[in-house]
Amino acid sequence: MHLPAWIVLVALPLAASAPAGAQNGVSDTAAVTFLVRIENVTNGGTLRLSAGGGVAIPISPGAWAIHTGANPIFTPGRVEAGLGLKGLAEAGLARAFAANLPGLPGVRSGGVFSEPLGRRRGMPSGQRDRASSSRMLHRGQHYEFTVTAHRGDRLSMAMMLAQSNDGLIATGADGIELFDAAARAISGDMTSQLSLWDAGTEVNEDPGLGRNQGMRQSAPHAGDPERQPVRPMRESEFGELWPATDRIVRVTITPRP
Repeated sequence: MHLPAWIVLVALPLAASAPAGAQNGVSDTAAVTFLVRIENVTNGGTLRLSAGGGVAIPISPGAWAIHTGANPIFTPGRVEAGLGLKGLAEAGLARAFAANLPGLPGVRSGGVFSEPLGRRRGMPSGQRDRASSSRMLHRGQHYEFTVTAHRGDRLSMAMMLAQSNDGLIATGADGIELFDAAARAISGDMTSQLSLWDAGTEVNEDPGLGRNQGMRQSAPHAGDPERQPVRPMRESEFGELWPATDRIVRVTITPRP
């Protein structure tokens, strides 16, 4: 039995009126869980010292936020808001800062990543790995954490560069869009969406050599304070000595089933 032609013609527009993203992506209300992996890819020569030679660059535990709108962790060109970015940038104090993020406008959730996974590259077999107790991420190790997001959500994150006074590896002004224009969840290498930033809270010393930097300071905030806007590391003192972001970390984001 054949349906009248007018019934077929009316049915076609109805089939095409499904919500955007419902077939190839996600609906506005569907939640997607993402696995975020941050790997330290430095080696003993990644940061070239002004005195000669080079060093690897450990990375501190960090803070993350799922949000709509602008990056809640910091605003480039503005002085940090006093919510704990100073502690993160100067001493890797991620937990205290992350605790303040969920109360900010547009923030859906927030947290920390702090457990180094994997063995430090170059460490002899059987030797105790002090990174597990310090929580610092060394060459060859990685952090992993999961986030849950909806269409329109973004991810921002930041962690301390331990060879600096107040340097960060972080997302920029808008964070990372977790869904594309067709509402498909993103997947793959997102390292290019992070940059090196100067938090503007402590006077900079020669990278990898300053006694008040994360690897060598006697106590948190041991260096001379300053109150400057957050700016790209290349625009700060000694900025030309810092390597490209992809020589320090590799960041991948993958949707989980």
